[in-house]
Amino acid sequence: MNLRSQLILILFTLGASFLYSGCGYSPGYRLPRGVSKVSIPVFKNETIPFRKDLEYELTRAVKKEFQLMTPAEVTSLEDSNAILRGAVLRFEEGVLVESSSGEIQEAGIVVSVGIQLIRTRDQRVLLERAVEARASYSQASGETIEVARQEAITDIARRIIAEIEPWEINTQR
Repeated sequence: MNLRSQLILILFTLGASFLYSGCGYSPGYRLPRGVSKVSIPVFKNETIPFRKDLEYELTRAVKKEFQLMTPAEVTSLEDSNAILRGAVLRFEEGVLVESSSGEIQEAGIVVSVGIQLIRTRDQRVLLERAVEARASYSQASGETIEVARQEAITDIARRIIAEIEPWEINTQR
């Protein structure tokens, strides 16, 4: 590589590093200012008919995703500066594709969850959202509702963490 090419490469690298450091780029998701330790209690289960253990599976998935994708620490309520509360509001099954003879070819599920991110020092609600995920399964292909349920839980956990990130909140009030 000649000297001119090396200089161009160095300038490009420096420019890119200034650009990314100036815009606050970081891998994963950012959290609202002042949120570095988050408590995630077991989500409530308000499904009718009641879907056993759904709240535990979802809470585990959210904690895992939170630890993977955010710089914050998942901690106890006493040590936290924010609480992520959630409730499974709906779990519905339905037929998506039926054969001409009336056999179910493909079925689907919808899971809806309500979340709140609450600052612990003053109980201010920083974020309140409803998040939904869908998954399908084909009994004809040997798939089960449990596979679709896990897929929906993983997807909704990712969506919950993504919902927290984009909001620039003035936490100084």
